[in-house]
Amino acid sequence: MRKIGFVVDSTFGYKGNEDVSIVPLKVIINGYEYVEGEFSNEIVVNTMKEKRDVKTSQPAPSMFVDAFEKQFSNGYDYVICLTISSALSGTINGANVAKGILENENIFIIDTKTASVGSDYILEEALKLANKGMEVNEVIDHINEIITKGSLIFSVDDLSTLVKNGRLGKVSALIGSILKIKPILRFKEGVLTVEAKVRGLMAVFKYIKEQVVSLISDSDVIVRITYVDNIEYAKTLEETINNINNGKVNVQIKGILSPVISAHVGLGGMGIYLVTK
Repeated sequence: MRKIGFVVDSTFGYKGNEDVSIVPLKVIINGYEYVEGEFSNEIVVNTMKEKRDVKTSQPAPSMFVDAFEKQFSNGYDYVICLTISSALSGTINGANVAKGILENENIFIIDTKTASVGSDYILEEALKLANKGMEVNEVIDHINEIITKGSLIFSVDDLSTLVKNGRLGKVSALIGSILKIKPILRFKEGVLTVEAKVRGLMAVFKYIKEQVVSLISDSDVIVRITYVDNIEYAKTLEETINNINNGKVNVQIKGILSPVISAHVGLGGMGIYLVTK
């Protein structure tokens, strides 16, 4: 039996081992709170299509306290808590408060500095090492190594959501709407930047394929794809990357972005996590 238990927040979209404790965030629509993991992403998508406001809220510290206590009650000596990047959400603050309440130095809280499929990949790799019986400090070192190597690329159809959330200037949105220019945003180690602006969806696919090719060397390249509401975009991108066909690229579509992240990315959004292994 492994010595390390894990706690994550619901934005990871983790669908694996039920023994991992998941602390949910919430989506608020018309004053009603929806608990992530307990409702369909279509509710958020339809709300955005109707151009109505969607708000999100982070978990209370008490929810992390319960999650930590559950992991210790399961017999684990240590608990690693992984959260969505602190640059995107204050979720990690609740985890830190909870650790202070419990006054337990065997709780380790780590900002993944990424989100969604990026955070989920970090968790999956950490679980593999923990299941092999690796010590907690070794697992943490490996997590930190992945954080420095990986990055998350976002592409969107509708720029208005990014503007409303303060991610893009109104001038950028206006240019995009007139010229059909799509921004490509890179989120790496907690920093979000507009890396490129390309014209048309096929140019987005071409750009991301080039990024994958640039990572190929002696290491395998991991590509994880997620999307808000258009699986055809994700399938086309998957096919484009598979056409590299050199045996060193592992690409998977991991499903729909969590409702909380979808609300911030906007319609037509895709997330692509890239990391070398």
